[in-house]
Amino acid sequence: MRRIFYRTGFLFQKLVKRDRFTLLLWLVGMVAFTASGVGKLEVAAQPTTAVVLYAMFVKNPAMVALFGPTPIKNPSAYTLGPIFGQTMSLITGLVFASLAILYVLNRTRRDEEEGRIELFRSYPIGRLANTSAVVVVVWILHVLIAFLITVSLQGQGVAGLDQWSSNSLFALSTSTQGVLWGMVALLIGQLFQESRSAKNLSFTLLGIFYLLRLFTDGHQQELGWFNPLSWSYLGFPYVSNKESGLGVALSLFFALLLLGAALFLEGRRDNGAGYFKGKSVTFFKGPRRLFTLLLYLEGKVIMGWWLGLFILGLIYGSMFEQMGAFIAHNKLVKQLFVGNAQTAVVGNFMVTLFSILSVLITMLAVSLLLRLLSEERKGHLDLIYAFPYSKVKVYGSYVCLAIIAGVIVQGITLVGVYFAQVGMENALRFGEIMQAGMIWSVGSVFVLALLALLIAFMPRWANLIWVYVGFILLMTYLGRLVAFPRLLTQLSIYSYIPKLPVEQMNWRVVVLIVVLTVCLLVLGAIGYRHRDLLKE
Repeated sequence: MRRIFYRTGFLFQKLVKRDRFTLLLWLVGMVAFTASGVGKLEVAAQPTTAVVLYAMFVKNPAMVALFGPTPIKNPSAYTLGPIFGQTMSLITGLVFASLAILYVLNRTRRDEEEGRIELFRSYPIGRLANTSAVVVVVWILHVLIAFLITVSLQGQGVAGLDQWSSNSLFALSTSTQGVLWGMVALLIGQLFQESRSAKNLSFTLLGIFYLLRLFTDGHQQELGWFNPLSWSYLGFPYVSNKESGLGVALSLFFALLLLGAALFLEGRRDNGAGYFKGKSVTFFKGPRRLFTLLLYLEGKVIMGWWLGLFILGLIYGSMFEQMGAFIAHNKLVKQLFVGNAQTAVVGNFMVTLFSILSVLITMLAVSLLLRLLSEERKGHLDLIYAFPYSKVKVYGSYVCLAIIAGVIVQGITLVGVYFAQVGMENALRFGEIMQAGMIWSVGSVFVLALLALLIAFMPRWANLIWVYVGFILLMTYLGRLVAFPRLLTQLSIYSYIPKLPVEQMNWRVVVLIVVLTVCLLVLGAIGYRHRDLLKE
């Protein structure tokens, strides 16, 4: 038994050294993500605004679907602590889970796919030593992040967030999601030969559980305990007499079970093999065009996003009817919004929903464009350059694929929203929904232009685009609740997008962003044409 883990400690040291910048960025980013808005949230969560916040985030079923539930029954009890716990637990758990899935699969299945694990095993190193080292890194990192989040929240001395036990519960409830989903990814990684297939299934499962929690949060909250993603917030940190560490215990228990199963499966398979055989690679028989080839290779990923976000659009579209009933029977909301309360509440919900959906779609587009860099590093583009394709042609094909896929997915998501509410009273017109939603594609394409510039001039730092995407997500998710400094919010391209239908259309700003985007893409094409290809 000891032989299969031989020199795990040695590989752990090498892994930390190899990924020191990634791990440091992961640690600092998560701590900053969770703790940076506390001071500004304190300003928003005043007794004078408690009634408004309670009506919008506790009683509004649409906002519960976005942020998660809370057991608070009285507006006076909806203070900073419960507000922070409700709005931050789910999104923080999702970020932890996503990062863990990517890291675990990159350092296990992808390294195995690229031949690194075979190289390790040519030395006197245990069969499971590399996997064990990755697991140790993930567990230690999440323990450290949880501790630093607790300390950072406690150290700010903000009333309502000054209980060590509540801060610890929040930090552990969210960070253990990273451990749990990292082990889910580790197990799935044993089943497939390709890291891409393992990532797709891992994120598909995460998306399915996210969709399931939309039902349990709004109808049967007790059933949420059967959903691992709900464990990030069902402990209800900062809510007196409702706090529970059961979610943390369940996450750790199932993480250990999944770890044991993954190690067992890896120990019984050959290097580079999987329990599900990959599809045999055959010559592509479609039209011999580069763009069509890329669409063929990435088609399954794009179709998965289309289907998932269309379903998400249907679910959130159905929330419009619940909001109508909520407004009709809530005198407080009618008093808060002078004039047409229906228009005001629905309009603000549309801005929040469409902007968050747009950030998700931006993640798809960014991942598609980063495939250019990934295939370049692996030397796969050499096969394409054996044909009469220029570097600008290859660059342009990847950029067009990312832009077109993002815009189409955005449109399909909005179609789902429209169909879900079309038969309701006071249903929104198709044009209203498409205009309010598609305007956010301008911001998505701008982010792609920034990435294209990084790929052209700073290819080894191109993954920093994820930091900017995470920053946009933070500003979008909490920007309408927390009064961040104006200079900080202006760093997000989404802050310049007209918030239809709440604001008026500003064509001057939109045209300026489009022109700047085109300039960045052209500059990226010039830079990519003149730089050398990367190699591992």
